[in-house]
Amino acid sequence: MTTPTAPTSEGTRSRGQQATGQGSPLRPAALPTGAGTIGWLGPLLAVLLLGVAVVLGQDAWVRLNGGQSTWLGAVLSAPDGLAPATWLAAPAAVAVLLGLVLLVTAFARRKRRALVLRGDLGAHLTTNDVARLAAGAARQVDGVLDASATATRRKVTVDVTSTGDSATTSAVQRDVDRALSALVSPPRVTVSSSTSSKGA
Repeated sequence: MTTPTAPTSEGTRSRGQQATGQGSPLRPAALPTGAGTIGWLGPLLAVLLLGVAVVLGQDAWVRLNGGQSTWLGAVLSAPDGLAPATWLAAPAAVAVLLGLVLLVTAFARRKRRALVLRGDLGAHLTTNDVARLAAGAARQVDGVLDASATATRRKVTVDVTSTGDSATTSAVQRDVDRALSALVSPPRVTVSSSTSSKGA
């Protein structure tokens, strides 16, 4: 009679990977992107479409009730008898340029507003999170009375109000750099300091 042997760790790991299909780590999710300029263009187009719907609805209602005078008819009949004129080139050019701007805006690449954290987890911080992290690190520095920050993917600007100690700015720079070192590509940090009249 043979005694069964315990499976080795290598064999257990191999069978576990085959059973669960987790032989390789999951790929991190793509970084989120902002809404882009289309964020304001969408509501604008929605309002324009609503206006078109109202005009067409009024036209249909009037004609179903036997009427003839409609908003759409008045607009379409307005150019009747209008002779060609050079001044018409100006609004035509404006309309063409506006159409090109809207077209470029609609297909423009959206800006990324996130920065990846170190490690293989695929975690990230948005630029707003980075700004809050930088401001929080600055507030922990001795001599800082208040701090605020703004951030992009390439630059963080920290504004601090201090008691006037000359070493405060360099200390804030050092601590904010340390706090942002958890990012794969830390943005450049700029610190501006002002002295509070109360601290003085």
